[in-house]
This record gives sequence, C-alpha cells and structure tokens, in this order.
Amino acid sequence: MMKVKAYGKINLTLDVLGRREDGYHLLDTVMQSVSIWDELEIQHSHEPGVHLQCSRESLPVDSKNTAFRAAKFFLEDQGIQGEGVYIFIRKYIPSRSGMGGGSADAAAVLRGLNEMYQKGLSTEKLMEIGARVGADVPFCVLGGAARCTGIGADVAPVSPMPECWLVVCKPPTGMSTPRAYALLDQYPLSSTQATPRMVEALTAGNLRRVAKSVANRFDETIRLAPVRALKRAMMEAGALGAMMTGSGSGVYGIFETEQQARWAMRQLDGKGRTFLIRPCEGI
Repeated sequence: MMKVKAYGKINLTLDVLGRREDGYHLLDTVMQSVSIWDELEIQHSHEPGVHLQCSRESLPVDSKNTAFRAAKFFLEDQGIQGEGVYIFIRKYIPSRSGMGGGSADAAAVLRGLNEMYQKGLSTEKLMEIGARVGADVPFCVLGGAARCTGIGADVAPVSPMPECWLVVCKPPTGMSTPRAYALLDQYPLSSTQATPRMVEALTAGNLRRVAKSVANRFDETIRLAPVRALKRAMMEAGALGAMMTGSGSGVYGIFETEQQARWAMRQLDGKGRTFLIRPCEGI
C-alpha cells in the first residue's frame, strides 16, 4: 500500500480575462501550495477497474470524483488493462472552500500511481494527464507557487511566498464553482489585472507587498456577506492582507508571526472552521 499527501492551495490573485467560445474562462492567477492536506492510500485491487472510498460521505466515489477520473485516465494513458486500483481518501481540506481539495486529490493519485507502477513519467507528463481531469490539477502536480494562465492549466513557477503564517476560515456558506462562474458572467471584465503586481511582489520577496497585492475577481462579483465579514474580521485582527481563495468561500489572512495568527484565530471563533497553515512546496 502507498500513502500520498494531497496539498491544498490558495489563490493569491485570480484575474478573469475573458471567455472562450467553448465556455471556458481565461484566467491569470497565482496559486500557492499550503500545509493542509488530504491523505490518500493507494493499492492494487483484485477487482479490475478503479475503486474509490472517501471519509467524507457527501462526496461522490464514481466518475464525478476527480481522483477517480485521474486514476482512470492514468491507466488508459499507460495502457494498463485488466488490473484494479483501490483508493481511499481521508479528507481534511474543506469542501467548497476554494482550496483545491478535489484537484489536489487527483494530482496525488497521478503521482502515486506513477510510483506504484514504476512508470517514471515526468512531472510534465503527469501535468498533461492532469489537465484532462481539471484546470487546477496541473498546478497541484507541480506544487509550490506558480502563475497559471489559459483555463488555468498553463503553469509557470514563480517565487514562493515569503515565510509567514496563514489563517484560513471556511464559513458555513458555500458556493459551487459553476454557480460562481454564472454570477461572474453577469459583470463586465475587470479593467485592472492584479496578477502581474503579485508576481513582482513575490520576486521582491516582500511579504507586505504580497499581502497588499492579493485580489480575486470572484470576490468582487459574488459578494457573499460572510466572506466580507471574515475579511474585515481578519484585518481587524491584525492581518497584513485578507482575501477569498478560488471561487470561495474560504478566506485567508496573512500574518508575520505564529503568535499573531493564533491570536487572530481566537477572534474568529464562531465564524466558521479555522485552520492555521503555512505556505509550502506542496509535493
């Protein structure tokens, strides 16, 4: 049996630049891996095909699950027939939080199967398979910090976040990604793009500039009241910057020290599930 960690992510910026004819949106976003992860157990199964179980009963365990699809695509791509794979996912990354839990699980499956079958596939090849599963999967295969463009699957590494502490709070309110994009389409495109500024701030290694540069087009359009309240509470608790990640509804605050971050967590008591995490390499 093989055990693999699936690291979550936050979006430091998320610009939406347009929409393709096929309906996919064109993004320019900076993502950073963070130290919250799901745990996956992967092993051979006597029954052919992909078999999936999950500790979170509300999640599907068939082709609607990204980890299931990642395993299926890997076996097909490598011409592995008549063999079975069993996957168990122990979930810790909150659902509908914008922290990429499903994409992280899919990426972990690809890395795990590559090792289990001793295929020796390159990171680039795994990212290519991952792109068939979902737009965030290639980033989760690579990990670290990266600027992701196109539909999100074109990934270029950037300088990671300077050392800091992150408090993430997931309010009870959630929103599906399709619903978030439907709301987004009711608004004109943003005239200013945040991602180039963020890349410059990361390159300079200046945490305060990074914190001041966080932005998210979904946050501007969805306008969830609990998200706005959380951002305000984070800043009042001493965050250098606070922003919603992905299409929500998780909100992160950036803090210089662990002591500051832990104090802020106490101020957020009762507003949702809170997590104390750090930026990491994500693999």
